[in-house]
Amino acid sequence: MPTILINGTNLYYEIHGDAAATPLVFISGLGGHVAEIPHLIDAYAPHTRFITFDARGCGRSDRPPGDVSIAGFADDADALLEALGVDEAIVYGSSMGGMVAQELTLRHPRRVRALILGCTTASALRGEHPSPDTMQRMIRNQQLTGDEAIVAGWRLGYSDAYIAAHYDEMLARSRVASQYSAGADSYMRQIVASAKHDTLDRLHEIACPVMIIHGSDDLMIPIRNAHLLHERIPHAELHVLEGMAHGYNLEAQEQADALVLDFVRRHAAPDAPSDEANDSNEVSARAVR
Repeated sequence: MPTILINGTNLYYEIHGDAAATPLVFISGLGGHVAEIPHLIDAYAPHTRFITFDARGCGRSDRPPGDVSIAGFADDADALLEALGVDEAIVYGSSMGGMVAQELTLRHPRRVRALILGCTTASALRGEHPSPDTMQRMIRNQQLTGDEAIVAGWRLGYSDAYIAAHYDEMLARSRVASQYSAGADSYMRQIVASAKHDTLDRLHEIACPVMIIHGSDDLMIPIRNAHLLHERIPHAELHVLEGMAHGYNLEAQEQADALVLDFVRRHAAPDAPSDEANDSNEVSARAVR
């Protein structure tokens, strides 16, 4: 397993695709880890140098004691890219990962060539909150275990129709990924860190190109949060996926991937190989470099 010591903690990371292509860094959400995103690796590795990692406390990274912060996660991401020799990258942060991506861009602007913010918010306190019913469901879900917890989590992120049509494959993948789930202590520390996140008054400082993607029916981070980001970030573009919820990057994957890859093509480094060159020299999307 590839790990590297970053700010006193061993972080697990994976790199896929063409080493000469534009780096695309994916930062997962609350409790997220690499084992949850094989569909994104398969989609983006043929076109980018796709880099992703498990945050401290999650997945196959170390789980040190002590409080964490969104700014600290951003500093970890910057130090990881420095250690990997990545001077700048297109950064894609999802949910809590989008909070980290905002801080990474604000704290280390030279590292971020362009920014993609998926289903995220600029402020847990000043943005639009989940409904009381959704909050109660999220709290109740923390008391569940096993498959019951997995399925309850889906119902906050996907439509009933999508779950019914893909139940078996989703459950098989979730069971594999669940072996790397964050412990209760780490998960709660991330919740606290997310609750303190607030970049709303600093968003105007983001100078790089930005794309915001959000599902219109997101229960966990309601759509108004995407509009707040769009209003505050200069030159940001907003794409609302109608009928989609928090799990848009799986349920509406074809549409979301098309948006991401178009954005990557538009903002790639001038000397990066084209998709045509990548396709002729493609590396298996599942082979860790």
